[in-house]
Amino acid sequence: MNAADSRIRRNPRRRGGGFTLLELLVVILIFGVFAAMAYGGLDNVLSARRHIQESLARTAEYQAAYMRIRDDFVNGSTRTIRDNDGLSQPAFLYDGYSKRVEFTRGGWANPAFLPRPTLERVSYFLDDSNAGNRRLIRRSWRVLDRAPQTQPVDLVLLEHVDELQWRFLNQNLSWSDGWPPGNTFGRSAPSNPANPAADAPPPPLAVELTLRTRDWGDLRLLFHLGAAAVSGQPST
Repeated sequence: MNAADSRIRRNPRRRGGGFTLLELLVVILIFGVFAAMAYGGLDNVLSARRHIQESLARTAEYQAAYMRIRDDFVNGSTRTIRDNDGLSQPAFLYDGYSKRVEFTRGGWANPAFLPRPTLERVSYFLDDSNAGNRRLIRRSWRVLDRAPQTQPVDLVLLEHVDELQWRFLNQNLSWSDGWPPGNTFGRSAPSNPANPAADAPPPPLAVELTLRTRDWGDLRLLFHLGAAAVSGQPST
């Protein structure tokens, strides 16, 4: 037996060229640790990406809602309308009980050249039918002077709005929580019930809308009312 055979007998593992079971278990354990670390990092990245996408989508909802509300108020009109009961209503009215505003706006685009006016009657209010998800609603009507069967068209602008508040700037440049000024509990009784718009004051100069949202807190939006006004200024 030569020297090479003697070394092979003393080191049988070199002769087979393999690994022991213990060595394989150690390698598998190391790979498992690295895999767990990699998965945790990947999960954090995916969660952050999902959160960013949700935030961007929510921001887009706020921007779209703001642009829609601003467009309505900036194009406010003095045109009175007739409601479903045939009663004349002022160009701008506020119901303090339901915290709902309703007014006439101009500049209603008509790209299809439909037989309708460029004026539109719109309303904003908070739908609290679902206490877990209150929604800001834009309501509109296809015609100004409505018939008894005229149905509104509702559009959800924002979800998860907990509270809504309005304020109105009168001709004396003072703010009021109700409209007409001094009427904080809703619309005052008209002197002529058959024509409520007869003694209605002119629309306010500006409207302040405060939204208490679940994710962004309080948002205060200020809008000038009328076609000659500048754009609204949002603030937190």
